[in-house]
Amino acid sequence: MGFVHSIFFKLFLSFLLLSILPLSMAGILTNHNVSSLLNKQLNQDTSSILEQNAKVLGIFLNDLNRMGEIVSRSSTASQFLKSKDDNEYLRSFLPLDQSFDSIQLIRPENVGMTLISDRGYVYNYGYGINRDKIEFYTTDWMPKLNKLSEKPILSPLHQRPYSYIDPNTPVFSYVKRIWSTDAKAKGVLIIDFKQSILADLFPNTYFRKDSSSDREAGLLITNDKGQVLYPSTPTPFSRDDLSFVSQSSRIVKQNDETYQLVTLFDQETGWTLTGYFEEKTLYQPIQSIHDSIYWIVVPSIVFCLLASLFISHRISTPVRLLQRLMKKAGRGDFQQIAFTSQDEIGELGRGFNQMVQKIEELLRQIYQEQNQKRRAEMAALQSQINPHFLYNTLESINSLARKHKETQISKMIVHLGRLMRLSISTFDEMIPIHQELDYVSHYIELHKYRFPKSLTYSIEIDEEIRRLYTVKWILQPIVENAILHGLESRKTDGHIAICGWIAEDDVFLQVSDNGAGMEPQALQELHDHVEHQAEELTKYGKKVGICNVQSRLRYHFGSAYGIQLASELGQGMTVTFKLPRRVHDEKEKIVDCG
Repeated sequence: MGFVHSIFFKLFLSFLLLSILPLSMAGILTNHNVSSLLNKQLNQDTSSILEQNAKVLGIFLNDLNRMGEIVSRSSTASQFLKSKDDNEYLRSFLPLDQSFDSIQLIRPENVGMTLISDRGYVYNYGYGINRDKIEFYTTDWMPKLNKLSEKPILSPLHQRPYSYIDPNTPVFSYVKRIWSTDAKAKGVLIIDFKQSILADLFPNTYFRKDSSSDREAGLLITNDKGQVLYPSTPTPFSRDDLSFVSQSSRIVKQNDETYQLVTLFDQETGWTLTGYFEEKTLYQPIQSIHDSIYWIVVPSIVFCLLASLFISHRISTPVRLLQRLMKKAGRGDFQQIAFTSQDEIGELGRGFNQMVQKIEELLRQIYQEQNQKRRAEMAALQSQINPHFLYNTLESINSLARKHKETQISKMIVHLGRLMRLSISTFDEMIPIHQELDYVSHYIELHKYRFPKSLTYSIEIDEEIRRLYTVKWILQPIVENAILHGLESRKTDGHIAICGWIAEDDVFLQVSDNGAGMEPQALQELHDHVEHQAEELTKYGKKVGICNVQSRLRYHFGSAYGIQLASELGQGMTVTFKLPRRVHDEKEKIVDCG
């Protein structure tokens, strides 16, 4: 027996699974639940901050929309949009300056406003315009005019080549389509803001810094093109990193730095706000919990390991001792050892000692019985001499009858001798059908000498059926009943017909006579005895012949097989045997053909 299959290993493994596994799972689940709770809480807090920042952006966008609405309703701006020549265009500058001075007060941090009419006239406020580079509609940051008809758009960050002041400073622009008051002229309003305005809107979005330039936590604002609008300083993420960010994502950077990101899309601005933080910062508050779990779980596992070894050894030692004793008993060495423990194993050991003691007594008893059996076998062997001696004696009488020309005596002795030879030739319960037919034919031939009238018989059975096997001595009792109870009382000649046929997996044999037959009531009574009381009647000696046959057939083949009776008064009786189709296989075993 291998160690893996030993009871010690199974007990040890069971104790480990029942102790260490729950402890480990408790530690893992505790750590997971605390981490998940903190993660969930931090995500909720970050989402709340993002929502507040989105509201700040909403206020900023509302101010821009208000500025655009004032320009749209201004009569001076309407007059500018309707300017048809340079004189009208130049006359509108002073009124526009006065109007835009008041508009500037809403967001004084803007770095310039530009008004462009569809006739190509351009008005600038708050900066010096470079009229050599005022092709606004050909720039990549300027939205298409058909999109502006839906709602104002915040452009991506871009430079200002149309300005003499800081042309390389990146800004984003509020672009709005406006109409004159009579809706006969239209143009575009552009309000430029520096990127730093977002830093003014979100001054406390970096939660903590480390020694490097990277932040452990902070806020990102990106537009629909993935461009980082805020912050202006480098971030830990590239544009490719941010393009795959979902509602809650994890990004692993170099040096195994893992960031947790939470996003919020603002419908008004079309910008995405992303809050991020390092996971190592997240897990710092629960590091002490990790340490506590470690110093609780690990010593508990060690204790359970030692306890499992001790308990498994205490339980398995007497079992292994009992195993060795049983192996010795299997080899014939019956030893007994006193078991002092009062538990179930001790009871098992004491029961083993009692079993060994009982086996030794049975062995002595069997030895005595074997001696008696040998003596009985010798006596049985001597008794076999008697049938053989009788058979040899009948052969001598037969020779003497032929010598004195007593033909009938000789034939009777021959048939009787063959009957005796068939009866002692085999002790097998199953025999070929042809052997059964030979036995019956000799039996009928003997009765022909003592029958007062002529007795004839016929056997019509194919060779295929003759080679099949059945229970021996089933035809002779039926034939005997036909002769003694059916034909002997009649004054006419008697005839017995034996035939057979095969139907699928079953074999049918039939014995018919032209004897006296039976009345319906008597036939029904006999039928009930054969069907329902055959075994009982056979056991207690009533109707031994036909009931004995039925009992033996059903014992060997089951209740689906047996004999059926049919008779009419004065017309004889027919007995039909239903048998399974069986042949002899190569190993001398009877098997079904079907």
